[in-house]
Amino acid sequence: MDMETIAQALLKMDEKTARESTQDALARGVPAKDIVIEGLSRGMEMVGERYAKKEYFVPDMLKASRIFNDILKEIEPLIRKETSVPIVRGAIGLVKGNTQDNGKNIVRIMLEANGIAAEDLGRSVPCEKFVEAARSADFLGLSVMTSSGVTEAGKVVRALEEQGLRDRVKVIAGGAAVNAEKAITAIGADAYASDAIQAVTIIKQWFYTPER
Repeated sequence: MDMETIAQALLKMDEKTARESTQDALARGVPAKDIVIEGLSRGMEMVGERYAKKEYFVPDMLKASRIFNDILKEIEPLIRKETSVPIVRGAIGLVKGNTQDNGKNIVRIMLEANGIAAEDLGRSVPCEKFVEAARSADFLGLSVMTSSGVTEAGKVVRALEEQGLRDRVKVIAGGAAVNAEKAITAIGADAYASDAIQAVTIIKQWFYTPER
């Protein structure tokens, strides 16, 4: 019942109930990891289903995503105590000069719906901000919407190399201005995603284990 209550609260964007139900479940000994998978993530999945049916819109998804991420941050220390496998954390943003962010927002929300925390770096993100985020991230998502953005994305990858971070962080690129070839050869990314579903699939392949 707790998990369904949490999921429904997230679906309704009822932050108070989502938080209270999460704390109640923890107090009764429900593993934090189960709360994320069976409660919070399930709620985000339902939000995504409503969006696909055009019953919810981007602002609704963003609000639900904020609630999800805030609660996840609060219970993450408990999850780390429960398992030796760390939570996958990433950061995504539009490269410098790019501002059309609907696609980026959907990717972030879909990642979170699958239990993958994704910091939103925003629009027109300077190279330095991506590099700083990479210091505490498992992966970076570069959203590239213009031809000049391809050059900017390449600068990010080169900066990671110069800072000695490239070997410890995966890079995935997507957006209207790139394809699989450009992502790999022109940008230097590890992978290309044509949409949010493919991005989730690739990142799961990189990091997920049966324990997670």
